[in-house]
Amino acid sequence: MAASVHPSTDTVRPAIDEHNPDIFTIICCNDSFQLALDLNTIKTLLRVCKRAQYLLSSKLARFHRWCQSMELLNPDGQLRIGLTPSDEIALSLHCEDPVKTGRSWLEDQADQGNATASYLLARIIQVELDRVPDREWWATCQRIFFLLEQAAHADHLMAECHLAECYYYGQGVKRDHTKAVGMYRHLADQGHPQAQIGLGLCYEDGKGVQQDFNVAFEWYSKAANQGSDDGRLHMVFLRGWFSFIGHGVEQSDVDAFNHWQQVSTHSTNPVIKPIATHMLGWMHYLGRGTVRDEQKGVKIIRENQSNGFRLGEGVLIGYVASSNSPASRKFFNLCLLGSDREWLCRHLMALCLTCGFGTLKDQEKAAGIFEQLANEGHSDSQYRIGSFYYDQGVSKSCEKGFEWYSKSADQGHSYGQYMVGYCYFYGNGVTQDYA
Repeated sequence: MAASVHPSTDTVRPAIDEHNPDIFTIICCNDSFQLALDLNTIKTLLRVCKRAQYLLSSKLARFHRWCQSMELLNPDGQLRIGLTPSDEIALSLHCEDPVKTGRSWLEDQADQGNATASYLLARIIQVELDRVPDREWWATCQRIFFLLEQAAHADHLMAECHLAECYYYGQGVKRDHTKAVGMYRHLADQGHPQAQIGLGLCYEDGKGVQQDFNVAFEWYSKAANQGSDDGRLHMVFLRGWFSFIGHGVEQSDVDAFNHWQQVSTHSTNPVIKPIATHMLGWMHYLGRGTVRDEQKGVKIIRENQSNGFRLGEGVLIGYVASSNSPASRKFFNLCLLGSDREWLCRHLMALCLTCGFGTLKDQEKAAGIFEQLANEGHSDSQYRIGSFYYDQGVSKSCEKGFEWYSKSADQGHSYGQYMVGYCYFYGNGVTQDYA
């Protein structure tokens, strides 16, 4: 770097004039500087030479146009995928204009061992995982893992961090929480904010380490203190859940709602954002922490559904696809955490057990939970146990199903009302009566 700020010396001019433009990345934009230098500082360093100024004014803009064409930019123009300034500059050196071949140039660079290209390609494929058919999901995860591993071997820090994430969730490789903790800790101790968040998550979930929410908050705080909004929002999300179930703090639906609203609005995290949004739907649906608006709640829950988080309107109707995604596993564990304090957590935990959402399927246990909650007068649970007896449960009885549907309907439960009408129309569990 010292050589780059003294371009007038005889030893430097030939190097800049005669070598590949990558010299600028090597000298000024090495990833070891990524925590110390921002883009403006790098621009200042590189502008010591006209060729460097050309690289920044022309090729970097070209790369940004490519990112826009590939829909990798947020509405504010920022990249959806975390790239350091050095990453952007390094990739811009190889980006043709106009790019008529999609991302084939990026794949070519990855094949040639370009660590930054391998990392970006892996992250693009990760963003697309929601649209990958189930039969291709594991093979796609394996490709992501290979690309990240390739970049990590070349000391790409963000690739190392996401590789640890693969080990943590078992995506493309056998799950290994101990290895993930080791990788996260190695990077976190160096001050890497994303790794600090990853290590905080390990302590939050008790995976690879003993569960300790206080230590989790400490690591999230370290990331947040470096300007990581993701670290801050992880704390906000967890505080929302603690407020909802009264864990270590006074129970407050209003605080829970406000915390989850903040995460739902500002987070891009594929695990905590859909969970927070889903819970907001329930808060509107039940009128907890906000004015009751069932239709708005249903709309939020319906539109929040994705391949990564499959709890759509089926969570209210009673038909949900099984899932072992990171978001589904975290959702089940959070519901389990609050199951001894909050009826909705028990209800949602039972729903997860019904279909194998983030946990092993156990319909008999789920039915027991639903019936207990139904006897306590919760209309959503009355509807669900009605569905168990009607067509899902271990002891089918349309008559008992109709009985529970009726109790739910009498409390104004719209899905229960529909099923009461359905039973009368077809004469299931009750004498047929079109009127």
